[in-house]
Amino acid sequence: MLTIKPVNLAFVLLLALTGIARSSSGQAVDGKFDVGGRHIRLACQGSGDPTVVVDSGLGIAPAEDRSWQGIAAKVAAVTRVCLYDRAGRGGSDTNPKPVTTSADAAADMAHALEVAGVQGPYLVAGHSIGGLDAQVFAARYPSRVAGLVLVSTTHPDQFNIWASLLPAAVDGEAKAITEARAFLSAVQSDPSRNPERLDFRESEEQARQLHSLGSKPVIVLTHSPKFRMAPGLPEPLAIELEAATQQMQKQYLRLSTNSTQHIAATAGHQLPDEAPEFVADGILEAVRDVRAARAADDVRH
Repeated sequence: MLTIKPVNLAFVLLLALTGIARSSSGQAVDGKFDVGGRHIRLACQGSGDPTVVVDSGLGIAPAEDRSWQGIAAKVAAVTRVCLYDRAGRGGSDTNPKPVTTSADAAADMAHALEVAGVQGPYLVAGHSIGGLDAQVFAARYPSRVAGLVLVSTTHPDQFNIWASLLPAAVDGEAKAITEARAFLSAVQSDPSRNPERLDFRESEEQARQLHSLGSKPVIVLTHSPKFRMAPGLPEPLAIELEAATQQMQKQYLRLSTNSTQHIAATAGHQLPDEAPEFVADGILEAVRDVRAARAADDVRH
């Protein structure tokens, strides 16, 4: 059972003044938590250990997203789950920095959970760019991580590998190839081109610092190989790009000696929308794996 840290009177008054809702273990928590002059929203429900913390794809606020709300409701029947809105998304204040990175998102998550009294270690579930954040969180706060669930997650080498597979520019090439090349160049060089002003190149480098979680559970949930990341590309090239993507997803299995991959039959990159049961089942599998690992460790000691 999760426990809440004791708080002093000054902190209680601070919560009252900022309108933050706080509760004991097992009760819903939905509020904005101070992370140093800014507030980050967490929406938590359910009880049990480990606590699952969800970080979503670019531009999405999971606490307000119906797909993630539905997934969280299923997870909450088994354990505690918190939906985390990154800075500038949903109920969270914008980060004043002109450019942000996954390290900023990881720091905000760590600070908000601490202020909210939600204790770890956490099972961090990240979709798309949220999975890149999850890798950085695990690299920077290893003692706070019980395991990872990577949901069609952005790989730190993804954009470089895709760009390397595109043919050299030639006159009269397909418009989709020209557009894909321009996008891949811009997404890494110009943070203003995405809604969260995220520095992809720096965030990718931060994620590369995660080398291993030892034997902590890692569940890799991968979209269908039938999915096409860049619609309109000539099919042979699209197949080559997707094969590289699938291989990158498989590489995540190296992060732990206790890792499993599941590949969706037909659902694409937006797995939380297209295959919410698939995502919920993967998270719950990771919960069981964390509990089994802890039980085995208790027996050994």
